[in-house]
Amino acid sequence: MSIEQYLQDKGYISESEPEKQKPEHKTTWPEPEPLESPLPPVERLPVSYIPEPFQDWLKDTAWRMQCPLDFVAVGAIVTAGSVIGAGCGIRPKEHDDWLVIPNLWGGVVARPSMLKTPSLKEAMRPIDRLEAEAREEYEEELKYMEAEEIALKAQKEAIKGDMSKSARGTIGRSLDDLKAEYASLEEPEQPTRRRYKTNDATIEMLSVLLNENPRGILIFRDELIGLLTSWDKPGRETDRAFFLEAWDGLGEFSTDRIGRGTINTQNLCVSILGGIQPAKLAAYLAQAKDPLENDGLIQRFQLLVYPDEPEWQLVDEKPDIFARNRAYEVYKTLAEMNFTEYGATPGEKRPYFVFSEEAQKSFNAWLTELQTVKLKDETPLMAEHLSKYRSLMPSLALIFHLIDCADGKASGHVSGEATLRAMAWCEYLESHARRIYSFVVDADEQAAVELARRLKKKDIEDGFSLRQLYRKHWSQLDTKEAAEGACSVLIDAGWLREAKQEIPGRQPMIIYQVNPEIFD
Repeated sequence: MSIEQYLQDKGYISESEPEKQKPEHKTTWPEPEPLESPLPPVERLPVSYIPEPFQDWLKDTAWRMQCPLDFVAVGAIVTAGSVIGAGCGIRPKEHDDWLVIPNLWGGVVARPSMLKTPSLKEAMRPIDRLEAEAREEYEEELKYMEAEEIALKAQKEAIKGDMSKSARGTIGRSLDDLKAEYASLEEPEQPTRRRYKTNDATIEMLSVLLNENPRGILIFRDELIGLLTSWDKPGRETDRAFFLEAWDGLGEFSTDRIGRGTINTQNLCVSILGGIQPAKLAAYLAQAKDPLENDGLIQRFQLLVYPDEPEWQLVDEKPDIFARNRAYEVYKTLAEMNFTEYGATPGEKRPYFVFSEEAQKSFNAWLTELQTVKLKDETPLMAEHLSKYRSLMPSLALIFHLIDCADGKASGHVSGEATLRAMAWCEYLESHARRIYSFVVDADEQAAVELARRLKKKDIEDGFSLRQLYRKHWSQLDTKEAAEGACSVLIDAGWLREAKQEIPGRQPMIIYQVNPEIFD
Protein backbone atom coordinates (compact mmCIF):
# COMPACT_ATOMS: atom_id res chain seq x y z
CA MET A 1 0.00 0.00 0.00
CA SER A 2 1.31 3.38 -0.94
CA ILE A 3 1.57 6.27 1.51
CA GLU A 4 -0.99 8.16 -0.58
CA GLN A 5 -3.46 5.25 -0.38
CA TYR A 6 -2.90 4.87 3.43
CA LEU A 7 -3.66 8.55 4.05
CA GLN A 8 -6.77 8.36 1.90
CA ASP A 9 -8.01 5.35 3.94
CA LYS A 10 -7.51 7.25 7.19
CA GLY A 11 -9.47 10.22 5.78
CA TYR A 12 -6.61 12.60 5.94
CA ILE A 13 -6.86 13.38 2.19
CA SER A 14 -9.62 12.85 -0.32
CA GLU A 15 -9.28 11.01 -3.55
CA SER A 16 -7.65 13.13 -6.19
CA GLU A 17 -9.93 14.56 -8.80
CA PRO A 18 -8.92 15.26 -12.32
CA GLU A 19 -7.83 18.86 -12.79
CA LYS A 20 -10.64 20.98 -14.12
CA GLN A 21 -9.89 22.53 -17.51
CA LYS A 22 -10.44 26.19 -17.86
CA PRO A 23 -13.25 26.87 -20.25
CA GLU A 24 -11.89 27.65 -23.65
CA HIS A 25 -12.59 31.25 -24.76
CA LYS A 26 -13.93 30.88 -28.23
CA THR A 27 -14.38 33.90 -30.44
CA THR A 28 -15.88 33.57 -33.85
CA TRP A 29 -13.66 34.80 -36.65
CA PRO A 30 -15.05 35.51 -40.09
CA GLU A 31 -13.77 33.58 -43.07
CA PRO A 32 -10.77 35.63 -44.33
CA GLU A 33 -11.31 37.02 -47.79
CA PRO A 34 -8.65 36.24 -50.41
CA LEU A 35 -6.38 39.13 -51.24
CA GLU A 36 -5.16 39.87 -54.73
CA SER A 37 -2.43 42.26 -55.73
CA PRO A 38 -3.99 45.55 -56.85
CA LEU A 39 -1.24 46.01 -59.46
CA PRO A 40 -2.89 46.52 -62.85
CA PRO A 41 -1.74 44.16 -65.61
CA VAL A 42 0.92 45.35 -68.04
CA GLU A 43 1.64 44.52 -71.64
CA ARG A 44 4.59 42.30 -72.39
CA LEU A 45 7.14 43.76 -74.77
CA PRO A 46 7.17 41.81 -78.05
CA VAL A 47 10.53 41.52 -79.79
CA SER A 48 8.90 42.99 -82.91
CA TYR A 49 8.50 46.34 -81.09
CA ILE A 50 12.28 46.69 -80.97
CA PRO A 51 14.07 48.19 -84.03
CA GLU A 52 15.35 45.30 -86.14
CA PRO A 53 19.09 46.16 -85.81
CA PHE A 54 18.77 45.75 -82.02
CA GLN A 55 16.46 42.73 -81.86
CA ASP A 56 19.03 39.92 -81.81
CA TRP A 57 21.28 41.78 -79.38
CA LEU A 58 18.59 42.57 -76.83
CA LYS A 59 16.80 39.21 -77.13
CA ASP A 60 20.10 37.37 -76.57
CA THR A 61 21.03 39.58 -73.62
CA ALA A 62 17.66 39.19 -71.87
CA TRP A 63 17.68 35.41 -72.41
CA ARG A 64 21.19 34.88 -71.04
CA MET A 65 20.58 37.15 -68.04
CA GLN A 66 17.07 35.81 -67.44
CA CYS A 67 15.75 39.34 -67.00
CA PRO A 68 12.67 40.92 -68.60
CA LEU A 69 13.25 42.04 -72.18
CA ASP A 70 11.79 45.39 -71.08
CA PHE A 71 14.87 46.15 -68.97
CA VAL A 72 17.44 46.00 -71.75
CA ALA A 73 15.10 47.43 -74.40
CA VAL A 74 14.34 50.57 -72.39
CA GLY A 75 18.06 51.00 -71.69
CA ALA A 76 18.90 50.67 -75.39
CA ILE A 77 16.26 53.16 -76.56
CA VAL A 78 17.17 55.79 -73.94
CA THR A 79 20.89 55.49 -74.71
CA ALA A 80 20.33 55.66 -78.48
CA GLY A 81 18.27 58.80 -77.96
CA SER A 82 21.05 60.29 -75.83
CA VAL A 83 23.61 59.77 -78.62
CA ILE A 84 21.35 61.61 -81.08
CA GLY A 85 20.40 64.20 -78.45
CA ALA A 86 20.09 67.79 -79.58
CA GLY A 87 21.98 67.04 -82.80
CA CYS A 88 18.69 67.01 -84.67
CA GLY A 89 14.94 67.09 -84.08
CA ILE A 90 11.64 66.31 -85.72
CA ARG A 91 8.77 68.61 -86.71
CA PRO A 92 5.73 66.42 -86.04
CA LYS A 93 3.23 68.69 -87.80
CA GLU A 94 3.29 69.23 -91.53
CA HIS A 95 3.25 73.05 -91.53
CA ASP A 96 3.86 74.10 -87.91
CA ASP A 97 7.42 74.80 -86.73
CA TRP A 98 6.91 72.87 -83.45
CA LEU A 99 10.20 71.00 -82.89
CA VAL A 100 10.79 67.89 -80.73
CA ILE A 101 14.23 66.74 -79.60
CA PRO A 102 14.51 62.92 -79.13
CA ASN A 103 15.75 63.20 -75.56
CA LEU A 104 14.28 60.63 -73.14
CA TRP A 105 14.23 59.83 -69.44
CA GLY A 106 13.66 56.21 -68.51
CA GLY A 107 14.16 53.52 -65.92
CA VAL A 108 13.14 50.11 -64.68
CA VAL A 109 11.11 49.35 -61.55
CA ALA A 110 11.76 46.06 -59.78
CA ARG A 111 12.43 44.66 -56.36
CA PRO A 112 16.04 43.94 -55.27
CA SER A 113 17.75 40.92 -56.87
CA MET A 114 15.80 41.36 -60.12
CA LEU A 115 18.99 42.30 -62.03
CA LYS A 116 17.98 45.92 -62.64
CA THR A 117 21.51 47.27 -62.60
CA PRO A 118 23.27 44.40 -64.46
CA SER A 119 20.69 44.46 -67.26
CA LEU A 120 20.95 48.24 -67.67
CA LYS A 121 24.73 47.99 -67.69
CA GLU A 122 24.47 45.51 -70.55
CA ALA A 123 22.36 48.03 -72.44
CA MET A 124 25.03 50.63 -71.64
CA ARG A 125 27.80 48.61 -73.30
CA PRO A 126 27.82 50.58 -76.57
CA ILE A 127 27.88 53.90 -74.68
CA ASP A 128 30.71 52.66 -72.47
CA ARG A 129 32.66 51.62 -75.55
CA LEU A 130 32.13 54.98 -77.23
CA GLU A 131 33.20 56.70 -74.00
CA ALA A 132 36.39 54.60 -73.79
CA GLU A 133 37.31 55.26 -77.43
CA ALA A 134 36.70 58.99 -77.01
CA ARG A 135 38.95 58.99 -73.94
CA GLU A 136 41.76 57.25 -75.86
CA GLU A 137 41.42 59.71 -78.72
CA TYR A 138 41.49 62.62 -76.27
CA GLU A 139 44.65 61.30 -74.59
CA GLU A 140 46.37 61.00 -77.98
CA GLU A 141 45.38 64.57 -78.81
CA LEU A 142 46.78 65.70 -75.46
CA LYS A 143 50.15 64.12 -76.32
CA TYR A 144 50.15 65.88 -79.69
CA MET A 145 49.25 69.17 -78.03
CA GLU A 146 52.09 68.70 -75.55
CA ALA A 147 54.50 68.27 -78.48
CA GLU A 148 53.10 71.43 -80.08
CA GLU A 149 53.60 73.34 -76.83
CA ILE A 150 57.25 72.23 -76.68
CA ALA A 151 57.75 73.26 -80.31
CA LEU A 152 56.10 76.62 -79.62
CA LYS A 153 58.36 77.21 -76.65
CA ALA A 154 61.42 76.42 -78.79
CA GLN A 155 60.22 78.86 -81.47
CA LYS A 156 59.76 81.59 -78.88
CA GLU A 157 63.23 81.02 -77.45
CA ALA A 158 64.77 81.10 -80.92
CA ILE A 159 63.02 84.37 -81.80
CA LYS A 160 64.07 85.86 -78.47
CA GLY A 161 67.68 84.94 -79.28
CA ASP A 162 67.39 86.54 -82.71
CA MET A 163 65.95 89.68 -81.09
CA SER A 164 69.01 89.96 -78.87
CA LYS A 165 71.29 89.54 -81.87
CA SER A 166 69.27 92.08 -83.89
CA ALA A 167 69.53 94.60 -81.05
CA ARG A 168 73.33 94.16 -81.06
CA GLY A 169 73.45 94.39 -84.86
CA THR A 170 74.86 90.88 -85.29
CA ILE A 171 71.98 89.58 -87.39
CA GLY A 172 70.54 90.86 -90.65
CA ARG A 173 66.85 90.70 -89.61
CA SER A 174 65.15 93.81 -88.23
CA LEU A 175 63.79 93.90 -84.71
CA ASP A 176 60.33 94.89 -86.00
CA ASP A 177 60.17 91.80 -88.23
CA LEU A 178 61.11 89.58 -85.29
CA LYS A 179 58.51 91.18 -83.04
CA ALA A 180 55.84 90.63 -85.69
CA GLU A 181 56.90 86.98 -86.06
CA TYR A 182 56.78 86.48 -82.27
CA ALA A 183 53.32 88.06 -82.03
CA SER A 184 51.99 85.82 -84.83
CA LEU A 185 52.75 82.62 -82.92
CA GLU A 186 49.52 80.88 -81.81
CA GLU A 187 48.97 78.75 -78.76
CA PRO A 188 47.94 75.17 -79.61
CA GLU A 189 44.21 74.56 -79.34
CA GLN A 190 43.12 72.66 -76.27
CA PRO A 191 41.48 69.38 -77.34
CA THR A 192 37.93 68.67 -76.21
CA ARG A 193 36.97 65.25 -74.95
CA ARG A 194 33.70 63.89 -76.34
CA ARG A 195 31.53 62.74 -73.46
CA TYR A 196 28.54 60.42 -73.65
CA LYS A 197 27.68 59.79 -70.02
CA THR A 198 28.31 60.72 -66.41
CA ASN A 199 27.19 59.14 -63.16
CA ASP A 200 27.31 62.22 -60.97
CA ALA A 201 28.02 65.87 -61.59
CA THR A 202 27.04 69.25 -60.20
CA ILE A 203 24.91 71.44 -62.43
CA GLU A 204 27.92 73.76 -62.83
CA MET A 205 30.02 70.87 -64.16
CA LEU A 206 27.14 69.65 -66.29
CA SER A 207 26.93 73.12 -67.83
CA VAL A 208 30.61 72.90 -68.78
CA LEU A 209 30.18 69.37 -70.20
CA LEU A 210 27.14 70.42 -72.22
CA ASN A 211 28.98 73.39 -73.73
CA GLU A 212 31.74 70.99 -74.80
CA ASN A 213 29.21 68.37 -75.97
CA PRO A 214 26.31 70.27 -77.55
CA ARG A 215 24.38 67.11 -78.43
CA GLY A 216 23.88 66.44 -74.73
CA ILE A 217 24.89 63.86 -72.16
CA LEU A 218 23.40 60.85 -70.36
CA ILE A 219 23.21 60.49 -66.58
CA PHE A 220 23.21 56.84 -65.51
CA ARG A 221 22.38 55.96 -61.90
CA ASP A 222 22.06 52.49 -60.36
CA GLU A 223 19.40 53.85 -58.01
CA LEU A 224 17.35 56.72 -59.37
CA ILE A 225 15.86 57.51 -55.98
CA GLY A 226 19.19 58.94 -54.84
CA LEU A 227 19.17 61.41 -57.73
CA LEU A 228 15.50 62.32 -57.29
CA THR A 229 15.68 62.92 -53.55
CA SER A 230 18.85 65.01 -53.92
CA TRP A 231 16.80 67.57 -55.86
CA ASP A 232 14.37 67.88 -52.96
CA LYS A 233 16.99 68.90 -50.41
CA PRO A 234 17.00 72.50 -49.16
CA GLY A 235 19.35 74.62 -51.22
CA ARG A 236 19.10 72.34 -54.28
CA GLU A 237 16.10 74.06 -55.85
CA THR A 238 18.29 75.28 -58.71
CA ASP A 239 19.27 71.69 -59.52
CA ARG A 240 15.63 70.67 -59.87
CA ALA A 241 14.91 73.63 -62.14
CA PHE A 242 18.00 72.79 -64.21
CA PHE A 243 16.84 69.24 -64.89
CA LEU A 244 13.27 70.28 -65.56
CA GLU A 245 14.63 72.58 -68.26
CA ALA A 246 17.00 69.91 -69.58
CA TRP A 247 14.27 67.36 -70.28
CA ASP A 248 13.03 68.62 -73.65
CA GLY A 249 16.54 69.31 -75.00
CA LEU A 250 15.64 72.81 -76.21
CA GLY A 251 16.30 74.90 -73.13
CA GLU A 252 19.06 77.30 -72.17
CA PHE A 253 20.43 77.85 -68.68
CA SER A 254 22.75 80.33 -66.99
CA THR A 255 24.56 79.86 -63.68
CA ASP A 256 26.50 82.52 -61.81
CA ARG A 257 29.03 81.36 -59.23
CA ILE A 258 31.93 83.06 -57.47
CA GLY A 259 35.11 81.55 -58.88
CA ARG A 260 33.46 80.15 -62.01
CA GLY A 261 31.73 83.32 -63.09
CA THR A 262 28.81 83.07 -65.50
CA ILE A 263 28.25 79.88 -67.46
CA ASN A 264 25.72 80.06 -70.28
CA THR A 265 24.52 76.71 -71.61
CA GLN A 266 22.91 76.98 -75.04
CA ASN A 267 21.92 73.34 -75.61
CA LEU A 268 20.47 72.08 -72.34
CA CYS A 269 19.90 68.40 -73.17
CA VAL A 270 20.28 65.71 -70.47
CA SER A 271 19.07 62.11 -70.70
CA ILE A 272 18.52 60.02 -67.55
CA LEU A 273 18.51 56.24 -67.05
CA GLY A 274 18.49 54.07 -63.93
CA GLY A 275 16.64 51.62 -61.70
CA ILE A 276 14.35 52.04 -58.72
CA GLN A 277 12.65 49.77 -56.20
CA PRO A 278 8.81 49.72 -56.05
CA ALA A 279 8.59 50.76 -52.39
CA LYS A 280 10.93 53.71 -52.87
CA LEU A 281 9.08 54.82 -55.97
CA ALA A 282 5.75 54.55 -54.13
CA ALA A 283 7.05 56.80 -51.36
CA TYR A 284 8.31 59.34 -53.89
CA LEU A 285 5.06 59.28 -55.85
CA ALA A 286 3.06 60.03 -52.72
CA GLN A 287 4.17 63.66 -52.86
CA ALA A 288 2.93 63.97 -56.44
CA LYS A 289 -0.65 63.59 -55.15
CA ASP A 290 -0.45 67.13 -53.78
CA PRO A 291 -0.97 69.60 -56.64
CA LEU A 292 1.26 72.11 -54.85
CA GLU A 293 4.12 69.60 -54.73
CA ASN A 294 3.64 68.20 -58.23
CA ASP A 295 5.80 70.02 -60.78
CA GLY A 296 5.61 67.30 -63.42
CA LEU A 297 9.07 65.91 -62.76
CA ILE A 298 8.15 62.25 -62.35
CA GLN A 299 5.88 62.42 -65.42
CA ARG A 300 8.95 63.18 -67.50
CA PHE A 301 10.15 59.59 -66.97
CA GLN A 302 8.14 58.40 -69.96
CA LEU A 303 10.12 55.18 -70.44
CA LEU A 304 9.59 53.93 -66.88
CA VAL A 305 8.57 50.25 -66.90
CA TYR A 306 7.47 47.80 -64.20
CA PRO A 307 7.22 44.38 -65.89
CA ASP A 308 6.08 41.09 -64.36
CA GLU A 309 8.82 38.85 -63.01
CA PRO A 310 9.73 36.05 -65.45
CA GLU A 311 10.10 32.38 -64.52
CA TRP A 312 13.81 31.91 -63.94
CA GLN A 313 15.83 29.09 -65.45
CA LEU A 314 19.54 28.38 -65.61
CA VAL A 315 21.04 29.59 -68.89
CA ASP A 316 24.75 29.35 -69.65
CA GLU A 317 25.37 30.27 -73.27
CA LYS A 318 27.92 32.30 -75.18
CA PRO A 319 26.82 35.83 -76.05
CA ASP A 320 25.91 36.69 -79.64
CA ILE A 321 29.00 38.76 -80.42
CA PHE A 322 27.89 39.47 -83.98
CA ALA A 323 24.59 40.96 -82.79
CA ARG A 324 26.37 42.97 -80.09
CA ASN A 325 28.89 44.40 -82.57
CA ARG A 326 26.14 45.20 -85.06
CA ALA A 327 24.35 47.24 -82.40
CA TYR A 328 27.58 49.02 -81.49
CA GLU A 329 28.16 50.03 -85.12
CA VAL A 330 24.70 51.61 -85.11
CA TYR A 331 25.58 53.65 -82.02
CA LYS A 332 28.92 54.70 -83.52
CA THR A 333 27.27 55.79 -86.74
CA LEU A 334 24.65 57.75 -84.79
CA ALA A 335 27.41 59.47 -82.78
CA GLU A 336 29.18 60.63 -85.95
CA MET A 337 26.10 61.13 -88.16
CA ASN A 338 25.69 64.17 -90.34
CA PHE A 339 21.91 64.20 -90.23
CA THR A 340 21.45 66.30 -93.37
CA GLU A 341 23.14 63.52 -95.36
CA TYR A 342 20.37 61.18 -94.23
CA GLY A 343 17.48 63.43 -95.21
CA ALA A 344 17.24 66.11 -92.50
CA THR A 345 16.38 69.66 -93.45
CA PRO A 346 18.89 72.31 -92.31
CA GLY A 347 17.35 74.46 -89.56
CA GLU A 348 18.20 77.69 -87.82
CA LYS A 349 19.95 75.95 -84.92
CA ARG A 350 19.87 72.26 -85.90
CA PRO A 351 18.63 70.07 -88.75
CA TYR A 352 15.21 68.46 -88.45
CA PHE A 353 13.30 65.55 -89.93
CA VAL A 354 9.64 65.38 -90.94
CA PHE A 355 7.20 62.51 -91.30
CA SER A 356 6.65 60.83 -94.63
CA GLU A 357 3.20 61.28 -96.14
CA GLU A 358 2.02 57.91 -94.77
CA ALA A 359 3.57 58.56 -91.34
CA GLN A 360 2.04 62.04 -91.17
CA LYS A 361 -1.47 60.61 -91.55
CA SER A 362 -0.76 58.08 -88.79
CA PHE A 363 0.55 60.77 -86.46
CA ASN A 364 -2.39 63.11 -87.09
CA ALA A 365 -4.90 60.35 -86.30
CA TRP A 366 -2.95 59.26 -83.22
CA LEU A 367 -2.63 62.82 -81.84
CA THR A 368 -6.33 63.49 -82.41
CA GLU A 369 -7.28 60.37 -80.43
CA LEU A 370 -4.87 61.32 -77.64
CA GLN A 371 -6.29 64.81 -77.22
CA THR A 372 -9.98 64.02 -77.70
CA VAL A 373 -10.29 60.55 -76.16
CA LYS A 374 -7.39 59.42 -73.99
CA LEU A 375 -6.99 62.61 -71.98
CA LYS A 376 -10.69 62.73 -71.12
CA ASP A 377 -11.90 61.38 -67.75
CA GLU A 378 -8.36 60.61 -66.53
CA THR A 379 -6.97 61.19 -63.06
CA PRO A 380 -4.85 64.37 -62.90
CA LEU A 381 -1.58 62.45 -62.56
CA MET A 382 -2.31 60.09 -65.42
CA ALA A 383 -3.62 62.88 -67.63
CA GLU A 384 -0.44 64.88 -67.06
CA HIS A 385 1.66 61.83 -67.85
CA LEU A 386 -0.22 61.01 -71.05
CA SER A 387 -0.14 64.63 -72.19
CA LYS A 388 3.64 64.33 -72.54
CA TYR A 389 3.15 61.55 -75.10
CA ARG A 390 2.67 64.38 -77.63
CA SER A 391 6.47 64.61 -77.72
CA LEU A 392 7.22 60.99 -76.77
CA MET A 393 5.66 59.46 -79.86
CA PRO A 394 7.55 61.57 -82.45
CA SER A 395 10.75 61.21 -80.38
CA LEU A 396 10.49 57.42 -80.53
CA ALA A 397 9.62 57.50 -84.23
CA LEU A 398 12.72 59.59 -84.97
CA ILE A 399 14.99 57.36 -82.86
CA PHE A 400 13.68 54.20 -84.54
CA HIS A 401 14.05 55.79 -87.98
CA LEU A 402 17.64 56.91 -87.32
CA ILE A 403 18.58 53.46 -85.97
CA ASP A 404 17.43 52.04 -89.30
CA CYS A 405 19.34 54.80 -91.12
CA ALA A 406 22.52 54.00 -89.21
CA ASP A 407 22.10 50.32 -90.15
CA GLY A 408 21.73 51.22 -93.83
CA LYS A 409 18.05 50.29 -94.01
CA ALA A 410 16.43 53.72 -94.37
CA SER A 411 16.95 57.39 -95.22
CA GLY A 412 14.89 60.48 -95.87
CA HIS A 413 11.64 61.30 -94.07
CA VAL A 414 10.63 59.37 -90.95
CA SER A 415 9.07 56.17 -92.21
CA GLY A 416 5.59 54.80 -91.65
CA GLU A 417 7.10 51.66 -90.08
CA ALA A 418 9.05 53.67 -87.49
CA THR A 419 5.91 55.71 -86.73
CA LEU A 420 3.71 52.64 -86.22
CA ARG A 421 6.36 51.14 -83.96
CA ALA A 422 6.39 54.35 -81.90
CA MET A 423 2.60 54.21 -81.58
CA ALA A 424 2.83 50.61 -80.35
CA TRP A 425 5.43 51.64 -77.77
CA CYS A 426 3.13 54.37 -76.48
CA GLU A 427 0.35 51.82 -75.89
CA TYR A 428 2.82 49.50 -74.18
CA LEU A 429 4.25 52.27 -71.99
CA GLU A 430 0.77 53.47 -71.03
CA SER A 431 0.03 50.12 -69.39
CA HIS A 432 3.21 50.41 -67.34
CA ALA A 433 2.38 53.98 -66.36
CA ARG A 434 -1.02 52.84 -65.05
CA ARG A 435 0.67 50.17 -62.95
CA ILE A 436 3.19 52.66 -61.56
CA TYR A 437 0.62 55.33 -60.71
CA SER A 438 -1.47 52.70 -58.95
CA PHE A 439 1.09 53.14 -56.15
CA VAL A 440 -0.72 56.37 -55.41
CA VAL A 441 -4.30 55.32 -56.19
CA ASP A 442 -4.19 51.90 -54.48
CA ALA A 443 -1.49 52.49 -51.87
CA ASP A 444 -3.47 51.00 -48.94
CA GLU A 445 -4.42 47.89 -50.91
CA GLN A 446 -0.83 47.30 -52.00
CA ALA A 447 0.43 47.78 -48.45
CA ALA A 448 -2.25 45.31 -47.25
CA VAL A 449 -1.03 42.65 -49.69
CA GLU A 450 2.51 43.08 -48.35
CA LEU A 451 1.32 42.87 -44.72
CA ALA A 452 -0.77 39.78 -45.49
CA ARG A 453 2.33 38.09 -46.89
CA ARG A 454 4.24 38.93 -43.71
CA LEU A 455 1.44 37.66 -41.49
CA LYS A 456 1.33 34.29 -43.24
CA LYS A 457 5.08 33.96 -42.71
CA LYS A 458 4.61 34.92 -39.05
CA ASP A 459 7.16 37.71 -39.39
CA ILE A 460 5.30 39.62 -36.67
CA GLU A 461 3.67 38.20 -33.56
CA ASP A 462 -0.04 38.08 -32.95
CA GLY A 463 -1.26 41.09 -30.99
CA PHE A 464 1.13 43.59 -32.56
CA SER A 465 0.79 47.34 -32.26
CA LEU A 466 0.89 49.86 -35.06
CA ARG A 467 4.22 51.16 -33.81
CA GLN A 468 5.73 47.68 -33.80
CA LEU A 469 4.62 47.27 -37.40
CA TYR A 470 5.93 50.43 -39.02
CA ARG A 471 9.20 50.36 -37.05
CA LYS A 472 10.14 47.16 -38.87
CA HIS A 473 10.63 49.37 -41.96
CA TRP A 474 9.13 46.84 -44.33
CA SER A 475 8.43 47.74 -47.93
CA GLN A 476 5.28 49.90 -48.26
CA LEU A 477 4.73 49.68 -44.46
CA ASP A 478 7.44 51.96 -43.13
CA THR A 479 5.23 54.90 -42.13
CA LYS A 480 2.44 55.14 -39.58
CA GLU A 481 -0.05 56.15 -42.27
CA ALA A 482 0.90 53.24 -44.56
CA ALA A 483 0.74 50.71 -41.72
CA GLU A 484 -2.62 52.06 -40.51
CA GLY A 485 -4.08 51.90 -44.01
CA ALA A 486 -2.91 48.31 -44.52
CA CYS A 487 -4.39 47.21 -41.17
CA SER A 488 -7.70 48.87 -42.02
CA VAL A 489 -7.92 46.94 -45.31
CA LEU A 490 -7.09 43.64 -43.57
CA ILE A 491 -9.69 44.28 -40.86
CA ASP A 492 -12.33 44.70 -43.56
CA ALA A 493 -11.09 41.50 -45.22
CA GLY A 494 -11.31 39.52 -41.95
CA TRP A 495 -7.57 38.99 -41.54
CA LEU A 496 -7.19 41.22 -38.47
CA ARG A 497 -9.27 42.73 -35.71
CA GLU A 498 -8.60 45.48 -33.23
CA ALA A 499 -8.39 44.80 -29.47
CA LYS A 500 -7.38 46.81 -26.43
CA GLN A 501 -4.43 45.94 -24.25
CA GLU A 502 -4.64 47.34 -20.71
CA ILE A 503 -1.57 49.18 -19.49
CA PRO A 504 -1.44 50.17 -15.79
CA GLY A 505 -1.63 53.92 -15.35
CA ARG A 506 -2.06 54.60 -19.07
CA GLN A 507 -4.67 54.57 -21.74
CA PRO A 508 -5.32 51.12 -23.25
CA MET A 509 -3.23 50.42 -26.35
CA ILE A 510 -4.80 49.31 -29.61
CA ILE A 511 -3.36 46.01 -30.79
CA TYR A 512 -4.12 43.86 -33.82
CA GLN A 513 -5.02 40.21 -33.49
CA VAL A 514 -4.49 37.80 -36.37
CA ASN A 515 -7.21 35.49 -37.65
CA PRO A 516 -5.84 31.93 -37.17
CA GLU A 517 -7.78 30.82 -40.25
CA ILE A 518 -5.26 32.54 -42.53
CA PHE A 519 -2.70 29.81 -41.78
CA ASP A 520 -4.96 26.94 -42.95
